[in-house]
Amino acid sequence: MLEMLPQGSGRWALLRGHHYISPTGSHVSTEQESNPLGFQSSRSMRHLVPIITPRLILRPPTLGDLDSIQTAKEEAWRDLQRWMTWAFDNQRSRQAMEDSIRRGMDYQNQAGIPLAGFQRIDGDFIVRTALDVTDEQDVYETGYWIAPKYAGQGMATEATNAAIRYAFGHLGAKAISIGYFDGNEPSRRIVEKLGFQKLRVAHNAATRCLDGAKLDRHEYILTSPDALPELEVSWG
Repeated sequence: MLEMLPQGSGRWALLRGHHYISPTGSHVSTEQESNPLGFQSSRSMRHLVPIITPRLILRPPTLGDLDSIQTAKEEAWRDLQRWMTWAFDNQRSRQAMEDSIRRGMDYQNQAGIPLAGFQRIDGDFIVRTALDVTDEQDVYETGYWIAPKYAGQGMATEATNAAIRYAFGHLGAKAISIGYFDGNEPSRRIVEKLGFQKLRVAHNAATRCLDGAKLDRHEYILTSPDALPELEVSWG
């Protein structure tokens, strides 16, 4: 599981001009400032969903999905508290999940978009992901959490790949940022498989919900979809 993907929105890394701003406020230079593909700004862009991959249908969750997503959250809760900065005890309840879904239901009036991934063959819930805005125009942050029974099957990689392709191909993103906490080796492998470039390690960047331990955050950036593994994706 990657750090930072909501249940609800959280703090995100930011890009301003030529500098990456970490959650601790330190700057790291980036090499690309302009939109690499020349797409128009996403701020007035209408979202086109669902996003479809060979195994997944990705769309904003609805209240009809509440029970299946909440069940997966309960099953994953210990891992969520290890790696997600939002997973405090008061976020475990069904009401907290309902509130999260409701916040995203107005997605057509938002630049970012919450996404839930469902299996194409039977509609079973698999993964939460999102494209969350930063304070830099057309720069998004992403991440995920996955239903435990689907871990290790490449579903999180597929969902994140699809969301990133949507961001570059439809929203006109110029960069995507992502991060994971030290010790989360499965997420490190996914980030590197997706072609992200490492920027830095932010030391003591967050406090783990599970036990209060301070965590170092490994921060990455992607400025073009060209580095992504091949994947057939469509949307709308």
